[in-house]
Parts: sequence; structure tokens; C-alpha cells
Amino acid sequence: LQVKGQQGVPGKAGPAGPKGSTGAQGQKGQKGEMSAVDTVQRQVAALEKTIQTLQAEVSKSKKIFAMQGVTTVGGKTFVSTGQSDNFANGKALCSNAGGTLAVARNVAENTALAAIAKRNGKHIYLGISDLQTEGKFVYLNGQAVSYTKWKSSEPNNFKNGEDCVILLPDTQWNDINCDHQTLIVCEF
Repeated sequence: LQVKGQQGVPGKAGPAGPKGSTGAQGQKGQKGEMSAVDTVQRQVAALEKTIQTLQAEVSKSKKIFAMQGVTTVGGKTFVSTGQSDNFANGKALCSNAGGTLAVARNVAENTALAAIAKRNGKHIYLGISDLQTEGKFVYLNGQAVSYTKWKSSEPNNFKNGEDCVILLPDTQWNDINCDHQTLIVCEF
């Protein structure tokens, strides 16, 4: 017969055993997420590439437009379909395209528009009139005209019917009836 007494207090830990052998390699874990800096750097690089592509396309388009008679001066682009119309229809045509009737606000723009007139053998409507107040010529936005190149004895409002302005191929301006058919040039 054996009698068991109460279990005693555990003893001290023994010395460490020998190092075991290396186990088999575990499965590959999931790919970690990119850091926020890496993400932003990749986005910036992609945007820079897009900007370079767009700049090249714009440069190419400008060259193509120049071959088609489009003229760029001081940040303005002047475009004509080569067709003539009256002032109101020309104003609407340009507005529908996102521009306005062309306006020469300095010598360089006036010279560029005169070259278009000469090339087409026609005079050009300018986005200027005195339709609101006779004798007070204003731009289409209502601002007073700041640059002019009137032909001698102009504006003369011949027979009280000349409220619109044309630019002649020789760079001079003349007031004319707004129903007159003349070359439409838009400004963008």
C-alpha cells in the first residue's frame, strides 16, 4: 500500500538545454502597404509626366494652328474661319466658341490683326462699338477703349449709321454699319 502526501513546493529551474535544430521556413506573409511618402512621390512623378505630355501637345497644336493662319500675340490667340458675317453674328460665333471678337489693345495686336486682314483680303470687325452711347466707343465688356488707330477723319458716323469698328489691312480703323458683312476674327 502506498500513501501519497501533499505535493511540495516546485524546485529551482534547471540549466538550459542544448539549442534545437532550425525549423522549416514558414509561408510568405502578405505584402505590406507603401508608406504615404512613397505614394505621394509616385503621384507627383505621374503628374510631372502628364504635364510634360500636355506641354508637348500644346506646343505641337500651336505649330499646327500657326500653319492654318492662327496668330498668337502676347498671350492672345486670334483665329478666323475666313468667313464674313455681320457684327452681331460674329460676336455670337466667337462667344459660342469660348472667345470674343478680336480687339487690338496695342500696336503688336493691331499689326497681327492687320496681317490677318491682308492675308484674307478683307477688313476685320473689332470687338468695339458705340452702340450704347453715340461717340463713346467701348469694348464688348463695356470698358472704354484704351488704344485706337483711327483712319484720318474717322470715326465719322456717316449718315448716323456707323456704330461698329473695322480694322483695315493697312492697320487703320474705320467706323462702319454693324450690318456690314466683313471678316470675323475671334480672340482667345
